[in-house]
Amino acid sequence: MKNVADVVSGPLEAHAVRVATRKRQRLALAFEPDESVYLIRKGVFLTRAPIPHTRHQVLSLLYPDDFVRASALPPIEGLEITAASETGEVWRLRWPAVKSLLDERGYFAHGIADRLADQAARTTLHNAVVAGLTGDERVAALMIELALRTGRETPSGLLFEMPLSRVDIAEHLALNADTVSRIVSRMRAKGLYSPAGRNRLLCARFDALVRTCPLASAIARMHAPAETAAVSALG
Repeated sequence: MKNVADVVSGPLEAHAVRVATRKRQRLALAFEPDESVYLIRKGVFLTRAPIPHTRHQVLSLLYPDDFVRASALPPIEGLEITAASETGEVWRLRWPAVKSLLDERGYFAHGIADRLADQAARTTLHNAVVAGLTGDERVAALMIELALRTGRETPSGLLFEMPLSRVDIAEHLALNADTVSRIVSRMRAKGLYSPAGRNRLLCARFDALVRTCPLASAIARMHAPAETAAVSALG
């Protein structure tokens, strides 16, 4: 079975409009027959929706090879994709072109179905994190996820991106922004991470971070790209 990266290199590329993005850039999602479908190619993105009496709710995090289509998301007016990373890239495609490929090419349809199933499983896991974990454990879960998705091993520890603001984190984890500030301050005081430049964190002991989250192993199964030294900390 081809993976999504292989699938998009041919059939989708011919129909794609490349969009280079900057941090906080918004891409609208419209509920219409000829809607745009976005394929994330580079960077971390957020699906966001306005919720009454709050600013926004971050519904999900998106990574390279993820697909986004409005009709596959809750029908909330004002739904959008927001770039979290400093620079990113998406491919914008029209749904009729994608549907034709799905109808015509079995391997392509299977590859897309597998990817969408993976995204749905991640959403379910995120719901479990928000519903079942404490605030400290939720923030640790997010750090573990981003470390596995964006991190690289260095002599000083695992260096990874933290492209989300504290408001983004609060909106994603159903917490108050002030609560997030207190949690991340406690985590820093415990030595679980240290700042490492703009939008980057360093985790000197990933195993210690893992021990603070009861769902760390499940997060690893969803987000770890391969066997690495960081993944070995999960046992």
